[in-house]
Amino acid sequence: MKILNNMLITAALSFTAAGLLSAADFDKDLKNIENRLAAYEPDSIGEGPAVAPVPAAAAPVFGTKWWSVSFFGSAHKASAKAALKFINPGVFPDIKIAADVLKEGSNDESGHLSSEKNGGPVQELWFGRTPFSRGGVLWNYEHFKFTEAYERLGTICHLTQDQAVPVHVANIKHGISDSFEGYYSNDVRISARRDREDLEPWAYYQVLQDETRSKLPGWTDPETGLPYWVNAPDAPPFGSDVTYGPWGHYGGRRNHDLYAVPPPQDNSDSGNNNTAWITAHPEIREQQLAVSGAVTVSVLESASKRLPPLVQSLSVSTISVRSLPGGDRLGRQIKFNIYENRSPDVTYAVNVYKDGSYIGTAVTGAASLFPPKDGALMFSGAITAYWWDGMVDFKPLPAGDYELYVRVLDADGNTTPDEVNIDDLPDNDIRAAVTIPLPALN
Repeated sequence: MKILNNMLITAALSFTAAGLLSAADFDKDLKNIENRLAAYEPDSIGEGPAVAPVPAAAAPVFGTKWWSVSFFGSAHKASAKAALKFINPGVFPDIKIAADVLKEGSNDESGHLSSEKNGGPVQELWFGRTPFSRGGVLWNYEHFKFTEAYERLGTICHLTQDQAVPVHVANIKHGISDSFEGYYSNDVRISARRDREDLEPWAYYQVLQDETRSKLPGWTDPETGLPYWVNAPDAPPFGSDVTYGPWGHYGGRRNHDLYAVPPPQDNSDSGNNNTAWITAHPEIREQQLAVSGAVTVSVLESASKRLPPLVQSLSVSTISVRSLPGGDRLGRQIKFNIYENRSPDVTYAVNVYKDGSYIGTAVTGAASLFPPKDGALMFSGAITAYWWDGMVDFKPLPAGDYELYVRVLDADGNTTPDEVNIDDLPDNDIRAAVTIPLPALN
């Protein structure tokens, strides 16, 4: 493992020990790392080819880097971990169960449309209606692909956390050499929940981007008064995603990153001078790390509250029932399963439609679902309901063809969405065809 560590340190130092940094292309930086790692093929005992040791004077500070390609920890994972500790698992049990999936998803860079984009289409990733979104959150969820849904929720967290980063919201073209994103910090402290209205999970991205952009003019070098990060003069207005607009730039001469500064020097007889550059005003990064953790709480709690209950395997069958005083007649047995992410308590109704128009309600009920077990994410339960003689709201239906629609309501006020009826998975449909009247048995 010592050989591996030396190789990783060498890869990291390619971008951190050069002194005053200038903007670099992200693809180029990544390619450099890939080239460094190409020769490493660990064998059964974990060793790889030898790499030249790194000079002691250039040794890096190990900790959390903002970018996800770090070998020494990711601020995205750190923010997600802090958020998961902050969230009440009794109130949001699905977030607790999916914790590992969410942490990995928060470290996923695939939500960026390209390596040069400082943001990504969070709303698209929520709904999951495009090939790029890979099913997103809702499409995967509605197809019972719960693990994939929470992975993509983690990706939304990643993109939202990025909007706490000054170089992202200033839309500065940068790479792993950026001194803000590469700065060491091993703790994310969330002091309180964000004082915001309850927004859609994808809406916090733009809110945080605007918030961070508004701070840029105040983040300046105290000696020169120059800003560390500068928006493009023709950047889009607040409320529009700046990451699709023109490039911003670093505040130093010739687009230099002023956030990297030389450390204080020791002029004593010991002569212990440090030649490695350090980060100016680390409190800015620590503040923004806290913001990224707090906004992750908001995204996760919002998503958990908005995921709807699902119906699976709806079936309607004809059964014989004894009815007094008329003797045996035919009825309908309605069976379906329910999945719910947050609370075991649900109610349901089976409504009757004809030619797309609501006629009335055939059956209503309540259920307490079983808690998740054996690694499952959802509360679940099987429902069997009965509907006799084609009665709706105590009135018999005329003969004809009808549709039964199952509606499940969870404790957050979410209902099973209509869109499941037109997707490519019949097993999640909430409607079934029936014919009235029910013939009598002689």
